[in-house]
Amino acid sequence: MDLYQAAGQGSIDDIESAVEEGCDVNTQDEYGLTPLWFAVQGGQVDACRILIARGASVEGQRPSILELAVQQRHTEIVELLWPHCKAEREYRALESAISLGFHEIADFLVGTQEFEYQHSQANDIEMLIKDGFPSREIPGFFEQWERFIFVRRSEKLHLHRIFLDYALLLATKADRNAGIRLVNLLLEGEIPIADANCKIKIDEEFETPLTNAAEKGNLEILATLIELPQIKLTLRGKYNWPAFLHLLASSESITSEKGRTIAQKLSKKTLPDSLLVDTKLAHLETVFENVLRLGDDALISQVIDLVHGAAGIVILPLLIKVNERHGLRWILNSDIVHASKPPPILWVLLCNFFQRSPNSEAMRLFTRVAEFLVENAIWDRVILVCLDSHNFCFMKQFFYPLNKIPPGEVTEETLEGLPQASTDQSLVREWVDKGFANAALWSAIRSGVWKSPAFERLLSCSDVDLDEPAPRKKIPGAGERMDLSPPFFGNFIGKKPKFSFNPSAEDSPRLPLEPVVPENHAQKDYEMQLSRLEQQNRIRLMMARNEQDTKLGKTVLAWAVTSHNVQLVEVLLRTSRVNVNSQGPHNTTPLMHAISVNDVQIVEKLLEIGNIDLNLRDDEGRTAIFLAAQAGDLHIIRLLTSTKNVDFSIRDCNGENVQDLAKRMGSQDVVAALAT
Repeated sequence: MDLYQAAGQGSIDDIESAVEEGCDVNTQDEYGLTPLWFAVQGGQVDACRILIARGASVEGQRPSILELAVQQRHTEIVELLWPHCKAEREYRALESAISLGFHEIADFLVGTQEFEYQHSQANDIEMLIKDGFPSREIPGFFEQWERFIFVRRSEKLHLHRIFLDYALLLATKADRNAGIRLVNLLLEGEIPIADANCKIKIDEEFETPLTNAAEKGNLEILATLIELPQIKLTLRGKYNWPAFLHLLASSESITSEKGRTIAQKLSKKTLPDSLLVDTKLAHLETVFENVLRLGDDALISQVIDLVHGAAGIVILPLLIKVNERHGLRWILNSDIVHASKPPPILWVLLCNFFQRSPNSEAMRLFTRVAEFLVENAIWDRVILVCLDSHNFCFMKQFFYPLNKIPPGEVTEETLEGLPQASTDQSLVREWVDKGFANAALWSAIRSGVWKSPAFERLLSCSDVDLDEPAPRKKIPGAGERMDLSPPFFGNFIGKKPKFSFNPSAEDSPRLPLEPVVPENHAQKDYEMQLSRLEQQNRIRLMMARNEQDTKLGKTVLAWAVTSHNVQLVEVLLRTSRVNVNSQGPHNTTPLMHAISVNDVQIVEKLLEIGNIDLNLRDDEGRTAIFLAAQAGDLHIIRLLTSTKNVDFSIRDCNGENVQDLAKRMGSQDVVAALAT
């Protein structure tokens, strides 16, 4: 038994023997752990005592050995280790004791009075602040701090203020204002025990109470903080943002009257000339989206003043909204081709504004910007065509990349704008040729817009191919760089995007290995079981393919069939422009899909179409009747055979006709159904 095992198991004799043989009690294993660490983890008090007596070091590991003892709730070991620890380095052990609810350990540590740091050097405290505390997102942690402080509120807490400040941070970011009582407890009185303006590093980000409450949308806590006479509203927390920006990023909060009132108060104290660095662009996009939805020009201008250079070209829609020409010129003269582009939703929201106010002064600015972006091959010229005719409904879809299906509300507006767009046949032709019509079709199908009367406009548009699969991202070949930018940011005018799909071996489920022949069963029974297993595996394979419709490129009719959407199937079949005999990947037809998912009702709907071909073959040479026989579905078999259009002479790739298949499967019911 080595020293690590002996320590973990508390074997005193083995520990002594190892030490006598010359083993170093501070030797670390491959993970940097010492024998004392294993003794603490195992709760071996005597082993810990022996190792310390033999010179084992308590400090020097992270997480610390004392913190490990706290987390394991080994009170006696904590007391044993403490004399060998330095309080400035063990603050996380105390934090763990309180956060985890091990208050008897916390009382011991606080009772040492070492965590007041009265005799500590200033640089020790500064190092503690920079090192920071762990993030505690689980609600129970702040509740443990509240309980610990509340129970001892009449006593003098021998704690440095930084611990109480940390408790304040936990309280301000507790969900749904749950920390309000702890906030009041820490900040009450003329001399609060916590600092409302504290700034502590949590994990890798600095946090403040005000910015935490704003980020979480805790309006009740936020209202309490901003009324404090000592509060500094310009303090910056996570992402180096002030509370003003964090609140604007909270969609639910900023749409409430209380949230907007607080935002106004915060904005008055926000310094527009301060530098906004180390920002997070993705979070700023949420801020921009929220202020555009509100449509308050004064609020938008304040955001622009605050984040102007930090947002790059993403701020472009905001500049247009408030007709800010100077900043716009600066943005457009930068390297916009390679810059991060504004997300489509920002342009959609800007279009919403111009729909309501088409004669706005900003309209001319928007037109000039659009012309500039088209001239530089960043936008497609169809956006200009829509802009010239003020067809904002139809224009919105062109801000979305073709490999991303637009949201349902955008597609619904596309269909609303289609009649106006149809007066310009060249526009409709480009809409179709560049793949946007197909994107609108699939968005309508997947988002439920097909239930809208406006969907009939799409079905009746003769230029739209209703049998075209969903748009997909092109997979780059060897040496090609993946282009992640939207298709309208680049010059593809007049070209229809092409998409490819290269299925890998991993895309298809593997069939299980053939079972070993049971010794005690007749060969015929075994062959029958093996045949059924094979058919089941084929059905599973077919259904797995059905589930991968995005990869395999189904038509809208096949998608509706495999989704068991009878109502959508009926809508599609009412138009003569949907091909009921279309064959997708693996040459499967909508009827085959309906059989593979065992949807009798849809099979009946498909068979009502006069020109349906029951004898089309898939990649394995099978027709619809083969799939029905393999599934053993007698009802569907009878539906197919009752049409009198089934060709029983067709043989699959194995040279079998459907009767041969049924006999090999040993299903007498299927054989009988086929015979009738």
